[in-house]
Amino acid sequence: MAVRRVTCYVAVCDLCGNTTHDEGFTPHLDTPAEAIQYAIENAVDEHSGWTLTPDGVLVCDQVKDTAHEDAHAAAGKRMGHDAMRVTFTPA
Repeated sequence: MAVRRVTCYVAVCDLCGNTTHDEGFTPHLDTPAEAIQYAIENAVDEHSGWTLTPDGVLVCDQVKDTAHEDAHAAAGKRMGHDAMRVTFTPA
């Protein structure tokens, strides 16, 4: 059996340490730049995906708390879906 040591890089959220992406797995890439690029370019839709802030903070979209939402907003990204709620009163 042949074995060799392989070094890879994964994107890590600077706020919580998460490494999982929307697809439910952690991608392993060849360089740090590729890991970051994959994280920020592979979103399920325009309301999801990781954010690289202008000051270099990498933020995941898996945790929904004030710190994560503020970081996304500071980078100009609006997280979540807009929805209108209608409530009908029973007749």
